[in-house]
Amino acid sequence: MTGSYPFPLLLSLFVSLTTTLVYTLEQNNRRVDQKILIGPKHINTYPGETVQFPCIVSKQSNAVVTWCWNDFCTLGKTQFLHRETVRNDVINVYQYTAYPRFRLSINERLNHYNLSIIHVSNKDEGIFQCQVQRTMNANEARSERVHLTIIAPPTDEPTLILPNTPLRQGQPANITCLSAPSKPAATLSLYRNDELIDELATSSIVSYELDATTNRNITKLTYRINNPDSEWNNVLIKCRQMYKIDKKTSNFDVTARIQVHYKPKARIESQNRYPLTINSTASFRCIIHGNPEPKLRWFANSMDLTSLTSPTINIPLSKHVHNHSIGCTAINSVGTTNTSIRLLVRCKQIKHSFCLYWYFSLFYVSTDPPILVVRPPKVVVLDLHSKSSLNPTILRCIVDSYPRAKIIWSRYGEMVGEGSTFNLENITKREQQGIYSYRIETDGYDTIKHDFVLYIKGKPLVYIHESRQFSHLFECQVYSSSPILSVTWKLNDRPIQSNDQLSTSTTCEENVCTSKLLYDYRKLVPSSQTLNHLSCIGENEFGIEQSRLYQLNTSNDPSMILVSILLSTFLLIIIFSLIAIYCCCRARLVRRRQENAKAKKLPLVFDEHYSINELLKEVGSLKTCNTSLNNTDQLSLKMESADHLLTKLFNKNTQQFLDNLSSESSTNSSSFHSKSTTTISNHEYSPRLTGTTEFTYFGRSPLYSCQDGMNV
Repeated sequence: MTGSYPFPLLLSLFVSLTTTLVYTLEQNNRRVDQKILIGPKHINTYPGETVQFPCIVSKQSNAVVTWCWNDFCTLGKTQFLHRETVRNDVINVYQYTAYPRFRLSINERLNHYNLSIIHVSNKDEGIFQCQVQRTMNANEARSERVHLTIIAPPTDEPTLILPNTPLRQGQPANITCLSAPSKPAATLSLYRNDELIDELATSSIVSYELDATTNRNITKLTYRINNPDSEWNNVLIKCRQMYKIDKKTSNFDVTARIQVHYKPKARIESQNRYPLTINSTASFRCIIHGNPEPKLRWFANSMDLTSLTSPTINIPLSKHVHNHSIGCTAINSVGTTNTSIRLLVRCKQIKHSFCLYWYFSLFYVSTDPPILVVRPPKVVVLDLHSKSSLNPTILRCIVDSYPRAKIIWSRYGEMVGEGSTFNLENITKREQQGIYSYRIETDGYDTIKHDFVLYIKGKPLVYIHESRQFSHLFECQVYSSSPILSVTWKLNDRPIQSNDQLSTSTTCEENVCTSKLLYDYRKLVPSSQTLNHLSCIGENEFGIEQSRLYQLNTSNDPSMILVSILLSTFLLIIIFSLIAIYCCCRARLVRRRQENAKAKKLPLVFDEHYSINELLKEVGSLKTCNTSLNNTDQLSLKMESADHLLTKLFNKNTQQFLDNLSSESSTNSSSFHSKSTTTISNHEYSPRLTGTTEFTYFGRSPLYSCQDGMNV
């Protein structure tokens, strides 16, 4: 059968199918997403006017655009009215058959679908939306919802609703303001003595209601007074209703006053010139106010003075009323208020301790030393994560002194506050805990200083310090609001293990544990090369906390000090001994040099012994240069020469020879002794027999010398 079809017919069928497929693909490629380019806006209008809702869309070719009113999207059929030409664009105008005042203007080329309403009435008010219906290729419909509101300004003033007055202090109350019905709803503002109350405050609530009678909106503003007090008494409350439309504003105000019964207030005013002096009269006035009117009472040192009802009191001043307190009490149906002052009296003194009235004497302040009336606790515990009323917020330090004391709060020496109170609300970080102190300075008295610990609930707060009273004793303070599980010591990050259980002891009281370590350097610090870092560790249910490392100072060990003293003493002894030996050796050397010098400079005395010795030395120093002579011959020659000289000397007249020598000595040398002496030199000569003759050679060089040495 296929063979019977001609080939041209098959070819034309193939081309037709290809063309259809290409056209379909092109149409799919030209498809656009459905969207609303310009949609309608909310419209507020007066009755009888004409409004128009624009709607410009981008849609598929087969999509349908419809309008909905109050979620009713089938407004019925439309009929063609006329055609308009605007800027070469043709606009077809249609009219809904069921709603003849609703007109639809369509521009097919630009996809304009605008809805117009002629002669708007209250029945036309509602929600309108322009909707692009979905197609086979677009599963989602596109629409925008807007409101058409018929303007209806309020025709009446707002309503101010107050609670039953007078209000009572401490009992909350609500103030309510209602606007008159209008479309759209009016805006309300609440004023207190012409001062605007912030509408964004947590105590302000704004709500909207619908009046069923007029089908208009009502605005409701509610303000809550949490604690009415004297500041709210006789306050003028004003509610302002504002309605603004088309740049036109209309305001309506309504006012009312509220009364509050509150606890009375009292203060004492002095009508005197300070300072108060003895033997004078002081006047004080008690100023009170409250609602209802309070009654007045006076008291002195907590003792009621029922007979005094006047607001002014006069007090004679003496040394007996100094440092006494006087006050007044205000009472009404709400409560009681007390206030008091302290009488500080100056008196005059000459030299005695009692007060005398004398114009030329010096003033002095007759007071006792400052006394702490209210003082902060030693340990203050804060919980940053709790807002309980038990959590302290203020610390007080009240001092009874005159002149008035100056109180300074500090942390580690740095000032953090001044005055009788210290605000704990500024403590927001755990790093702010630690040891604080308050210092009381009063003119004429010594400064008073006390410490207290500010602890923030959590891990323990640990401090380590060396005892000031006892040496070799460390104390570790561990502060905690919960039970302390353990307190341990570490040296160089190693736990201290001691066989002596008395070396460490721990005692605990409320919120604090004190651990003491009595140490021995020889046991605790075995080597001087270690770091010697001592630390204390405390543990509670929140975790473990370690103190700052404490550097041990081995110089404080008495044994080390004794060893150092002994070593220093031994070293000094060695140094002094070396110096003494050096000085002795030096002295001996100098003395020897002096003796040698003296020996060389001795005066020459020409007596018979001296001459003989000199001759012997000259003979002994003779040397022969004849090398052919042996040692025996040389010695024989010397001995013969010496014998010959001695024989010659003794054969002459000895006395004559000595006289000649003496006269010759006195004549030739004026620097020597002039008379003959019998002083014998250290090296004198004594005659001996031949063969045993010995002589001493000292300090003089030989008379002759030769190159070849001679052995003697």
